[in-house]
Amino acid sequence: MKIEATAKQIRALLQLAEVDQDEGQPASEAGHRSREALASHVPRRLLDRYQLLLAVGRTPVVVAIERGTCLGCHLRLPTMIECKARCSPAIHACPHCRRMLYVPEWLREGAHPVHEKASQRVAPAAAGRRS
Repeated sequence: MKIEATAKQIRALLQLAEVDQDEGQPASEAGHRSREALASHVPRRLLDRYQLLLAVGRTPVVVAIERGTCLGCHLRLPTMIECKARCSPAIHACPHCRRMLYVPEWLREGAHPVHEKASQRVAPAAAGRRS
């Protein structure tokens, strides 16, 4: 499953997950307002999925993909899911644990990992032709 999201929306989702992770502390009015403010930056479809996973106890709900692995269940992801995740800013579901997956490279300012990888592939080939 893939849900399109911008880097800003993914950041808001990660901040929301941080707030919810500290749920052991008593909820204050300010904490509730900050959670609502963060939730307002997350599209309804993402928020519904997030709430469902949180309700069934899948914490952390939102995890990164690192070296082709889900950092929630630590199992290797199918190559197709990893490739799709690296090609567009989106939230994907881990096929093993169903947690929400994102690619950390998309969160860097001005980052477009697909374009960076493409330029890295072209540079060595171009260097070889000059010889």
